[in-house]
Amino acid sequence: MSETLRFEAFSSMVEPEFWSGLAHHKLHSARLDTARAVVRGEFSGGRRHAVRGNSTEPTQRLAVPARLRVNQGAWEAVQGNTQQQTGAVGVNGYLHNTNTIEEFKKRDKGELLRDAGAEILEAIRSGRATQAPELLWPFLLLSFADLKKYHFYHWFAFPAVTADPPDMATEPPAPLSSFVSRSSDLEHLLTTFAGTSVCAQGAFVARYYPSNAGNPWRVGPLSEWSEIYGSGKAEDGGIALLGFVDPSSHSTRPGWPLRNLLTWLRHCHPEATNVNVLCFRDTALLAGGPVDGATLVQQCESIVLRVNVTSVVSLTSECQVSGWERNEKQKLVPRIVNLSSTMDPVRLAESALDLNLQLMRWRLAPSIDLAKIAGTRALLVGAGTLGAYTARVLLAWGMRKITFVDNGRVSFSNPARQPLYDFEDSLDGGKPKAEAAASSMRKIFPNIDSQGIQMTIPMPGHSISASEMDSTRATVARLDELVASHDVIFLLTDSRESRWLPTLLGTLHRKIVICVALGFDSYVAMRHGVYAHDDDFGPMGAPKAADSSEAVRLGCYFCNDVVAPTDSLSDRTLDQQCTVTRPGLAPIASGTAVELLTTILQHPQGGHAPPAAPGANDSAGEFGDPEHQIRGYLIGFRQHAIVGQASSLCTACSPSVINAYRQHGFDFLLRAFNNTLVSEDAPHCAAEDGADAPADYSYLETLTGLAALHRQTDTMLETIEWSESDDDFEAI
Repeated sequence: MSETLRFEAFSSMVEPEFWSGLAHHKLHSARLDTARAVVRGEFSGGRRHAVRGNSTEPTQRLAVPARLRVNQGAWEAVQGNTQQQTGAVGVNGYLHNTNTIEEFKKRDKGELLRDAGAEILEAIRSGRATQAPELLWPFLLLSFADLKKYHFYHWFAFPAVTADPPDMATEPPAPLSSFVSRSSDLEHLLTTFAGTSVCAQGAFVARYYPSNAGNPWRVGPLSEWSEIYGSGKAEDGGIALLGFVDPSSHSTRPGWPLRNLLTWLRHCHPEATNVNVLCFRDTALLAGGPVDGATLVQQCESIVLRVNVTSVVSLTSECQVSGWERNEKQKLVPRIVNLSSTMDPVRLAESALDLNLQLMRWRLAPSIDLAKIAGTRALLVGAGTLGAYTARVLLAWGMRKITFVDNGRVSFSNPARQPLYDFEDSLDGGKPKAEAAASSMRKIFPNIDSQGIQMTIPMPGHSISASEMDSTRATVARLDELVASHDVIFLLTDSRESRWLPTLLGTLHRKIVICVALGFDSYVAMRHGVYAHDDDFGPMGAPKAADSSEAVRLGCYFCNDVVAPTDSLSDRTLDQQCTVTRPGLAPIASGTAVELLTTILQHPQGGHAPPAAPGANDSAGEFGDPEHQIRGYLIGFRQHAIVGQASSLCTACSPSVINAYRQHGFDFLLRAFNNTLVSEDAPHCAAEDGADAPADYSYLETLTGLAALHRQTDTMLETIEWSESDDDFEAI
């Protein structure tokens, strides 16, 4: 007795890695684009699971849902470029990812199904589905990814063209093991499938010859319908079958793919009105080793149906299409996956940080190179107010390597002004600032590589005693190593002379150096000029030629000074010992300095980028041309951009200083720290006419030529005749 053919619907099975891929796709590829994207899925033959009972109950075989699997490999959407299980059928899916939850809810689900159905019908009419049967079984995925909470709203659909009137099953399903004449015929069928690719295509045509024990099966793709199936009659003693890989494990219901396969049949071969359908479910046996016939009879899950196929009336885009997935309660509702509770909190924090940065690329700065910023290694010399704010802004930009250098300890006055410290850090004499700052950064963002180096930086004008010689030498070597191993050096200390040695080392290693200094209500954030090549320092021990590229290099923090840095820390009153500034100034200056750095990093010339030309509107950098100096004032809330050339007489970055360090090393530094002149060891430091340098000029001033400039200026002033008579003024 005939009855309506009923089908076992697909059930989606999504691995968590797929959602991570969706998050990556949203952030890095799709962004705000809602155009559909191709993903891959797969299904294989359905099998019942054996459930063992107790000693008095026999083992039961329970059906499981027909699964369509979507995993991490779904994003390798090139057809045939994905790895799938042996015997599995790979199919294309169409991802429709929305930008908002409202858009997800309002999306016309019927329209999506109709469009997918129209594509299936077109593939049938054009003959493409005959060559590639997987085109009969696309799936849809409507989704919204809430990447702040890691919630993924989604709804799968498996479009199927509805037969009207429905197809009929004219006989009860027969197990394949009872359909064949011999158990060895099952072995031959598996061997045939293993030797061809028809099973991986998902659909095939077959002819079974019961009387031919040696070669009972002939199997081929749908394109060989005429050769294998023919008229479907058994004049040659064979039984013709239309076959497909059946994901269903239900005892009587075939899987969802048969619906569109019958649509293909009624259009391409309308003469086939009564067909035998082989629902092949034993794909798992293809992956194992050889199995004897008796075992196959016990394990075989495949069934054979006799189907009366509805004749085709019209195959148009108006055909009814169904297929949205139902939940466990058989309701048509979307689903939500919450991965926040299952994911590593550290990974969630990293994803959340990257999310805010990636959003810039969606609309505002599509060409920004975030990887370059994240890979930049920052050395912060000074872990006080400026250091704390600078570190936080660097972290907000996604930098993963930040090192602090400081010699102080956290005091009770620090936590209120310096956001990396709390009250506990100031107890028991205070924790070392550099180490406390690094620890705080790791608490804020565990994936950051942050270290704190407790170090007192040697400074000009601060004499080094004999007992301090070895430790000072080790400190200089350690600081040189730190500068060489980082990409950008921030000078954030609260004295001028403490910036001198890092400036020299940053110049020597040709690093990006950014200096920030505060007044009471004013600040400066500036970048130091970078030598283009090592040989730009000039020959060892000789000053740089005046016509060289050094003339166009930007100046450093010390280039405008006409005196060398000296001891400014001794004999200070309480207000001079503390950094007395308006509280809102430090975050402004620190933020400006970090934004100056990101502008440099996003410029194709990097640290060699020229400052913005007055009135110029075009720039090669994503954020424009980086300024040389930004000076800001809270009085009137003014800000100015200033450009200054490097000075050949600079006590920190001039070729004479760099070459003196290259030639004499620590001995040169020791003279600068102690302000000692030894003319015979450093003939370039000798005063004019062979006389010793005057005692009122420092070693660095004598070395660079500033002392000579002062003497020339004094000489010129002495020769000027000043007149105080009114008769010398010209009437206007």
